[in-house]
Amino acid sequence: MNGGNLFNSKRHKQSYTTNVVNGNIQLLDGHIKLPKLKMVKINQHRAIPSEYTIKSCTLSMTASGKYYISILTE
Repeated sequence: MNGGNLFNSKRHKQSYTTNVVNGNIQLLDGHIKLPKLKMVKINQHRAIPSEYTIKSCTLSMTASGKYYISILTE
């Protein structure tokens, strides 16, 4: 995955945050659907209960080039 214009900063840790608008972020069978990236394969460490609502997601790239995603729920 190439960061390209997705990340705004040139610092060591870069991130991109997107908010949910009309259900544009969805978890689907080992993938997450994001507005700028479409379907991204994920290794999900914790299940999100069905009664929770996704509010936003932050995709981060560390200085070593690894990607992580944080999902904010309510």
